[in-house]
Amino acid sequence: MTIERLAKFSKHDQLLILGSEFERARVWQNTDQEKFRLALDRALEIINLLLLDPKWNWELDQLSFLRDEILKFASGENKEEIGVLYRAL
Repeated sequence: MTIERLAKFSKHDQLLILGSEFERARVWQNTDQEKFRLALDRALEIINLLLLDPKWNWELDQLSFLRDEILKFASGENKEEIGVLYRAL
């Protein structure tokens, strides 16, 4: 995904794209750590692109917080059910 492609979507649709990665991660969280990690990596990529999208200028703090939470899951610091991130959207 590129910023040019992602920026064409509405903020709502961008969150749906991010949410789909959270859902993929939820499915794999307790069964396949490699696929779980790949879904988290894609979510981080999307968050990083959203931070570059001018549509999100007023919500950069929230996106940064969400990025930090994804990193906690990726590092193993947070062992909760990752569905909590989907619900946070």
